[in-house]
Amino acid sequence: MQRRDNGLRFSPITVVLHWVVALSLLAILCLQVLIGQASSDATRAAFVHLQNLVGLILFLVSIYRFWARITSYHPLPVGTPNPIEVIISRSVAVALALAMVLLPVAVWASRSAAGEAVELPGGFAIPALLPIHAGLKHVVDVLFNIGASAFVAGLALHIFGALKNHFLLKNNTLKRMLGKHVEL
Repeated sequence: MQRRDNGLRFSPITVVLHWVVALSLLAILCLQVLIGQASSDATRAAFVHLQNLVGLILFLVSIYRFWARITSYHPLPVGTPNPIEVIISRSVAVALALAMVLLPVAVWASRSAAGEAVELPGGFAIPALLPIHAGLKHVVDVLFNIGASAFVAGLALHIFGALKNHFLLKNNTLKRMLGKHVEL
């Protein structure tokens, strides 16, 4: 089994982790909606603990993904893409991978500076990263909002590129990220 990306294709590990990250992000967003609509504090706390666990898993997976992205060859693009689009798509991919490491750390730092424990299911908690300090929390929150906005813009570009390749250019880029073997 191919363990690392090479110039011809993504490894099965990369493909699986790509979709684990996508589903984790979707789960975090859905849990946030459920937290906002929870009718009791106990239900809300259970959703928060689950969201923290998914965020922790996302963070750990993202550390590996970022390392793999910067140490492996990125497969050649499918078809005959515009070189500027290749530069943009690869830059966005690296930026998204980095953001998936930094944004969870920012949430952890913000909650630590607010004096909130990052609790997980089963009564476990992640230790505080920073001392309690309202000014520090404000700075971390501003940085998080900037990073989250850039992340959402990058994610929109990423999804747009995937849909453009699949529906407009009708190439096999999306099939490759679904684990299919494609010809370049």
